[in-house]
Amino acid sequence: MAAFALLGFFITRTFNQQPPSWEPFYQACMAGTGSTEQRCSCFADYVHDRLNDDEISAVMENRVAGASFQDRVEKIVQQGSLACH
Repeated sequence: MAAFALLGFFITRTFNQQPPSWEPFYQACMAGTGSTEQRCSCFADYVHDRLNDDEISAVMENRVAGASFQDRVEKIVQQGSLACH
């Protein structure tokens, strides 16, 4: 029985762990006007499902290089804003 509990704990910790950029992204969202916990959590999840951690860090540090990446980021932000409204 203890082995099952330990396995469950391991699986939960392994698969539910947020990437390092999630919390700073969420906090930046919460600093915005009219932000809510629900909307920012949704938006952070949405963006993190579509961009990897390095890409998100680049966006947060204003290092968006290249027109195709910039277009991709703008599209994700627009769609995420609509999806999490």
